Amino acid sequence: MENIQQIITTGSRIGFNDSLQVELLPGGRCVRLTNNFKVTLAVGRMITVPAGFETDFASVPRLFWRIIPPWGRYSAAAVVHDYLYATASVTRYEADRIFLDLMKRLGVPLWKRRLMYRAVRLGGWASWKRFRSQNR
Repeated sequence: MENIQQIITTGSRIGFNDSLQVELLPGGRCVRLTNNFKVTLAVGRMITVPAGFETDFASVPRLFWRIIPPWGRYSAAAVVHDYLYATASVTRYEADRIFLDLMKRLGVPLWKRRLMYRAVRLGGWASWKRFRSQNR
């Protein structure tokens, strides 16, 4: 497993403009961003995930953690994806495609990013719906 410093540090060469800095919340499963996290998308658009945003990184059921743990090389992409779902600043499809693109830019192996992308396309509707009902 990758060390946590490698997981939360990203490079500007791939569009990640800040390092991902978080604090662990009680219970040990979720984190809160301690600084703004900015990402420049391939199309030139910038997304800023604000300090204070809470995430569980990748929402992988515990049964599958041996294959894909909640955090890894894809953690920064998962944070952005969670933020896009929470804010609905893009469509669900666009959020999922951004997740896929960011994983590619982070060097996530093809098999893993395809699996994770398919998982969010199949099961992400539940989170999307939950966020929409919370924001009414």
